[in-house]
Amino acid sequence: MGIRRPAWFFRVAPSAPIAWGGVAFFALAMRAASEEPVSTAAPRPIAPTYTKDVQPILQKKCQNCHRRDQVGPFALETYEQARKRAADIASVVGDRSMPPWKPKFGFGPKLKHDPSLTHAEIAVLHAWAAAEAPRGDHHPTAAAAAPEAGAWALGKPDLVLEMTEEFVVPASGPDIYRCFVIPSKLPHDVYVSAVEYQPGNRRAVHHVMAFLDLQGAARVRDEADPGPGYSSYSGAGVEVDGDLGGFAAGNQVSHLPDGVGRLVHRDADVILQVHYHPTGKAEVDRTRLGLYLCRKPVQQTVHWANANNDKFRLQPGKSNIEVKASWYVPVDVEALGVTPHMHQLGRDFRMTATLPNGKIQDLVHIAEWDPSWQNTYYFEKRIDLPKGSTVNIVAHYDNSAHPRNPHSPPRLVTWGPEAADEMCVGYIGIVKKGQDLTTAGEKDDLYQILAQQYLRKVVRQQSARR
Repeated sequence: MGIRRPAWFFRVAPSAPIAWGGVAFFALAMRAASEEPVSTAAPRPIAPTYTKDVQPILQKKCQNCHRRDQVGPFALETYEQARKRAADIASVVGDRSMPPWKPKFGFGPKLKHDPSLTHAEIAVLHAWAAAEAPRGDHHPTAAAAAPEAGAWALGKPDLVLEMTEEFVVPASGPDIYRCFVIPSKLPHDVYVSAVEYQPGNRRAVHHVMAFLDLQGAARVRDEADPGPGYSSYSGAGVEVDGDLGGFAAGNQVSHLPDGVGRLVHRDADVILQVHYHPTGKAEVDRTRLGLYLCRKPVQQTVHWANANNDKFRLQPGKSNIEVKASWYVPVDVEALGVTPHMHQLGRDFRMTATLPNGKIQDLVHIAEWDPSWQNTYYFEKRIDLPKGSTVNIVAHYDNSAHPRNPHSPPRLVTWGPEAADEMCVGYIGIVKKGQDLTTAGEKDDLYQILAQQYLRKVVRQQSARR
């Protein structure tokens, strides 16, 4: 096969004898023909760097949990912390197990506050890990400051309420439900847009609930019980005048929609019920909560109803036990969001509503339950639930031998207040439809309606046992 010459060679010397230096020119031409052609490919893209590309993603989507004193098992506040986990970060964002967002996509209404990464953000983290996690420009002005330890997720609260004394959790023994009375000392009634909880000791605090007391009944119980606070396994243990929601592992705080708030009366006592789980060594806790006041006029107050089943029996060795619960809607309401709740044996949780006309309204589906991520899921748009609707729960439990089962070997598990017991509750945040508290004479009676409904249920259950 003859020598393949570049096109320019034939243009310079078609078929005529080589002149102008003869052999020297020919040798030069042949050497040029053997060289690689100049590349016209696009330049190789520059790898993402930590300070320019990765840190903003971590601060926005990861550091809410992955920082000191938060629920994440390790911090991602510095370059070194992120660098040594670069491959792991790329893996867990690639399969979308992080950031954790448990609701099944496409089931029910669109939800607010979804922290899921975009495809572009995932690509950045993958490229950064593949390039061996370059740091980039680490001048202090090149990166925003990471949240400080103990910082509030929603910024500085308008009012911080803290347990008046530290509480010592013993190293062992049964779970503890302890109520602590915190005077609000509010000079006038306020509406609250958000309540952020900061457990003082996340190792020992299982969950927290807060109630409002206007009668001083909790103070009486506190004085009669030695030590900080008083024991109560059933809520506040006294008649209450409202609530401030609660906290569980993985629960992320957010503001209520404009025009919606929680009423806190002047001089109300806040009863903080804390569920403690002994860790094997003595722990000290001093939990606090931050209140964020509404900035705009409030037309409606939010209250939390629930569908609850406390009669189930989870037989040992069974891996897919179905449990159902329901709540009857006593008055026209609008649903703002839901909070599913189970313990260690939960497998999946589905919450729907059956309207009076028979239509099914999907609300939320947690296809793979994880007790470490018990969030409140707010709807983008309110869901109308007319009087006569029924909110339904279908949940499944795994009481076979598996790492998350607190009992080895498995044993019969029923409803109970301890972490090794189980629960099946679907909380639903609602406002009374058509309510406008800015109108003269309008009062919020939804809490009383729900309380009366609950009392009637208790009376029926007591009558059935006789």
